[in-house]
Amino acid sequence: MAPGCFIDGEASLPVRQELQFGKTLTSSVGYTLSYNTLDNNKNPTDGLLIDFRQDFAGLGGDVRYLKTSADLKYYMSLVSDVVGVLRFQGGMLNGIGNSNIRMLDHFQMGPNLVRGFAPNGLGPRDINPLSTGDALGGTKYWGASYEVQMPFWFLPKEVGLKGAVYADAGGLFDYKGPTSWAQTGEINGTLPNGVTCNCGLNFDNGNVVRSSVGVGVIWASPFGPLRFDYAVPLTKGKYDRVQQFKFGGGTSF
Repeated sequence: MAPGCFIDGEASLPVRQELQFGKTLTSSVGYTLSYNTLDNNKNPTDGLLIDFRQDFAGLGGDVRYLKTSADLKYYMSLVSDVVGVLRFQGGMLNGIGNSNIRMLDHFQMGPNLVRGFAPNGLGPRDINPLSTGDALGGTKYWGASYEVQMPFWFLPKEVGLKGAVYADAGGLFDYKGPTSWAQTGEINGTLPNGVTCNCGLNFDNGNVVRSSVGVGVIWASPFGPLRFDYAVPLTKGKYDRVQQFKFGGGTSF
């Protein structure tokens, strides 16, 4: 094996590089714009909710970037007590000037984008067979979902239980973090000693559209809204990681 290449079970190149450089100071400022016409913020049945956010890093510190994200949810009453929810989301990360984008600054996605996938389970991933296969994140993502929420008519409303069926699709892609490290000799190409080595970062850039379908149970419990989901991926990347069951708080997705 060429010098500087991975050894079995070693962390991915960007992880080791950022650990090697030690502490990094990020100085950032951001804002969020919201547009809300929901009829009920806790249990909406009609209306639109849009959140637009930007974060700028570069007011001092060691990193410079502009991170933009948007999230749109539209609730519509279909028939009595049955609500449809349409959601679109997307984001983009751009470096400023000649600054490099760190892996840690990338978007990381999983069930928050497409249910049925593990946290950090989709998108660009280190595929070197001797590494730990770390999720690298991406600088761009998009998602679209449609969900129908309905009560269990055979139960009293006071129980606070309702069901959901949904379909999700999305993608996370365009990793722009470090792919080589001259200090350790991990450079795709020919090393100084003339040995040809492909020991720089090898990764799947996650260009596949991920999609899933699933069902959920929503409970307006005395402790706050709780939700259980079971989703089955329909399309996925070769190296994605699946997690079909998910439990958490919140009625929306």
